[in-house]
Amino acid sequence: MVLTAIVYVALATNVSSLPPGKGKAIVQRDCGGCHALKVVTSKRASKQQWSVLVDQMVSRGADVPDEEIETVVEYLAKNFGAAKHAPTTGENHHHNQSVNVNKASAAQLAGALGLSAKESAAIVSYREQNGTFKDWQDLAKVPGIETIKIERNKTRVTF
Repeated sequence: MVLTAIVYVALATNVSSLPPGKGKAIVQRDCGGCHALKVVTSKRASKQQWSVLVDQMVSRGADVPDEEIETVVEYLAKNFGAAKHAPTTGENHHHNQSVNVNKASAAQLAGALGLSAKESAAIVSYREQNGTFKDWQDLAKVPGIETIKIERNKTRVTF
């Protein structure tokens, strides 16, 4: 029943509502197959956050060729980027907030801790496979994470 609702919403979405651009056809083809495009177009995220989200979708089975991933990220960031009001204030505020590494999405981890899309996705994957983190030293055990980045942010990491 849920699948039927998702398919219905996807079909009801006006595909032409996507702005023109180099990645439009790719987003229609590869994102519209699983999501109503309204889900994609209503999201506002930075380029880094879009990168994390696209990486997550690919890791979950989205069939986006490697050579098209950057085009998709660029298109989404350009057309559905983070809100433009007071970017410096919001960005600084975001980087000063605490983040619960046992609950945060990869995009939230990347934004709050200044991690790459690959690093934040590795944290989420490790957490899903090994359980919750107890302290910041547990984060240092995640393969592919630079310990210095975790240590630098340890006062803002919550569990």
